[in-house]
Amino acid sequence: MAPQATGPFELQSGEVAFSADIAQVEEAMREASPESGGAEWGSAVIGQPRAVEALRMGVRVRARGYNVFVSGAPGTGRRTAVLRALSELSSEAGHGAPGLQDIVYVYNFSSPLEPITLVLPPGGGAAFKRDLHRMVEALKSIIRLQAEGRAGREAEDAATREFERRENALLASFESKLLADGFRPVQMDLGSGPVMDIVPASDAGTAGADEVLGREGSAAAFEELQARVASGAMGQADYDELRRRWYGHMDEMKRLFAEIRKGRIAVEAENEELRTRMLAPQVAAEASLIAEKWPDPKLRSWAAALEKDILAHLYLFQAEAEGAPTRRRRSPALARYGVNLLVDRESSPSAPIVVESHPSAANLFGTVEPRPEDEGDTRTAYLRIRAGSFLKAAGGFLVLRAEDILADEESWLRLKRALQDGRADIQSRDGPQGPGGWLKPEAPRAEVKVIMIGGESSYDILYQADPDFQKLFKVHAEFDSSMPRDAEALRDYAAFARRVSEDEGLLPLGSSGLAAVIEQGSRIAEYRSRLTTRFGAIADLLRESDYRARLTGAVAIAAADVRAAVETRARLANLPEEKLEDMIATGEIILQASGGAVGRVNGLAVHDRGYFAFGLPAVISAQVSPGEGGVINIEGESGLSGEIYDKAVLIVEGFLRSRYARDFPLAVTASICFEQSYTAVEGDSASSTAVYALLSAIADIPLRQDIAVTGSLNQLGQVQPVGGVNEKIEGFFRVCRQAGLSGTQGVMIPRRNVVNLTLSREVQEAVSSGAFRVWAVSTIDEGIAVLTGMPAGTADARGDFPPDSFNGKVRRELLRMARTVKSYMG
Repeated sequence: MAPQATGPFELQSGEVAFSADIAQVEEAMREASPESGGAEWGSAVIGQPRAVEALRMGVRVRARGYNVFVSGAPGTGRRTAVLRALSELSSEAGHGAPGLQDIVYVYNFSSPLEPITLVLPPGGGAAFKRDLHRMVEALKSIIRLQAEGRAGREAEDAATREFERRENALLASFESKLLADGFRPVQMDLGSGPVMDIVPASDAGTAGADEVLGREGSAAAFEELQARVASGAMGQADYDELRRRWYGHMDEMKRLFAEIRKGRIAVEAENEELRTRMLAPQVAAEASLIAEKWPDPKLRSWAAALEKDILAHLYLFQAEAEGAPTRRRRSPALARYGVNLLVDRESSPSAPIVVESHPSAANLFGTVEPRPEDEGDTRTAYLRIRAGSFLKAAGGFLVLRAEDILADEESWLRLKRALQDGRADIQSRDGPQGPGGWLKPEAPRAEVKVIMIGGESSYDILYQADPDFQKLFKVHAEFDSSMPRDAEALRDYAAFARRVSEDEGLLPLGSSGLAAVIEQGSRIAEYRSRLTTRFGAIADLLRESDYRARLTGAVAIAAADVRAAVETRARLANLPEEKLEDMIATGEIILQASGGAVGRVNGLAVHDRGYFAFGLPAVISAQVSPGEGGVINIEGESGLSGEIYDKAVLIVEGFLRSRYARDFPLAVTASICFEQSYTAVEGDSASSTAVYALLSAIADIPLRQDIAVTGSLNQLGQVQPVGGVNEKIEGFFRVCRQAGLSGTQGVMIPRRNVVNLTLSREVQEAVSSGAFRVWAVSTIDEGIAVLTGMPAGTADARGDFPPDSFNGKVRRELLRMARTVKSYMG
């Protein structure tokens, strides 16, 4: 038989005992099995009804601003729940879903640096691209056939022959005029082709002029004439007259050649106009096929511009048809008549779900692919535009992690702008030569539902800090870190464990093993009546339990394997705990775990490493004397306390004043200290401990040192619950076990923390055998009774306590100190 509690505040072993009912566990396993038709893990998100309801509402309300922010602790299934809710809605959407569309870029004929977007039904982008390609190929064939046709060639040849006849006549007339005036035309070869020049004829006083002509032409001829003038063979007046007439003929030749060039251009224009007139019906017919098939007004307007541009650039088609090489291999002449299929929904059966794990501005909104060799080519620039995640998610959902998007200020600002405007602005990347904003693509419309996943409390922080956030993320899906421990939750745990085992090839989980997993789930949740929803931690526990079971050759995971996995994980992370316990055992850290002491209490602190937390005792001492200094926080004075602990010390002083000094001034100088503590102290879980030490020092009454204490205090003297109660109890238990369990040692906790007790099997067994004890108190008076063994005493109507009570001695001593201070001051 288990020993009975020795006092009214000591917990019975049954109150400390904690385990999962094996019969309930076995029933849950039967209901969750496939043979019983139980729900499979994955058919619903476990333990998050509120968050799932918010998610479903957020993704189904299509109004702008109803984006969803999902918050919660890591491992609670946030991402799984998001993807499942989105998959449900996505499967309902399909091609008929609002916003599901193909997006293409086409050439802007009037402003080449501003490509145009066209929006088409799902699958329409690829079909439109094929149609445009077919049209270009058809026009190339038509133009080639027209060029080879007799009627077109004869008309062009006739116009050309007539012009050449007129040209020859003009040249012959000019040459006759030159000869009549003593000049003649010559051709010079300057290396870049023949050039016409005029030189004096030999009978004009330039005997041997033919010999001096060459690359210098008329310049050489006139140099010879100047030499004759210098020698007296030719008069200066004759030379000047010859020179004047030569300039006149040169001007006339220039006018003649300009007229001939104009004529050639006119003939070419006539021929081009002729070809255009002959091809215009075919071009119009091809363009009308595009416009009729795609009735969108914007596309029809572009098709009209396309028709005009083709008629203005028929020579490009002829060059392609004749196989003429293009200037650049990567910049074909007909690239302006292509289609950049940016978003293709042809093979999408449902609304897209895009998860962007690296939301840089380029990844989110797209970019213009840099190609230095084509930097200035406007014909192909629109073909280098690439879509980002936002456009890929058009008509569907975009999933982001809050910490990723908020870390990039540009991405966050552009995302807010895109959600406000409903458009994705694609910008060129900056290159080594400077900003890349030379191309300004039209921002395509895109209706996207954004689901952002963040940590606990992150929604509240963003909501208060960013007014735009309030308008853009109107739905908050908040994931709880725990759920009620009921029959449904047990079935969910059983189904989850079986699913993980099947998916990862783990050993099956036996009923005792599942019971141990459930117990650990309650321990992580820190409530006996709840289970954690951090299924990432539960999955890790199953994997490590499988490892322990295989070491022993087991065929199933049992409770011993689960507990061994928990103990192994703790042992691998508890090196600092062992070092501190060794320091206590060797006396380096002064700690008394037996007997009594005045103004000294063993408090309890939790050391949290993030992935592992452990509790250890810490001595809290108090010293008092008459004075007006009040309660001095030594940690606060030395800069080693946080704001919450500073508040707790002020509450301690307020409690003293309201409890013991209502009718006289509180004239005491007291100091409270965490002994041998050299790091910052934060939290209020030691405030009740500080009160016990302070009252003991005032009344000069010793307190039990074999009891460690935790609990928060309010000004009314009530003991409030604290966190980490299991780690604190187990930490003091290990210290006592190392020193030797006396049977009187134990921990005093707040009564409201009993619901949090999920102690290890070793501690439960020690309490059951009477080797270790746990007390639970609701008030400071109850704690005084446990620590001193004497009644605290209740105040009468005048505020006086019984003289032999603990509180009576405290009040009497405080009154003495007040009188001492008054007499000293007075």
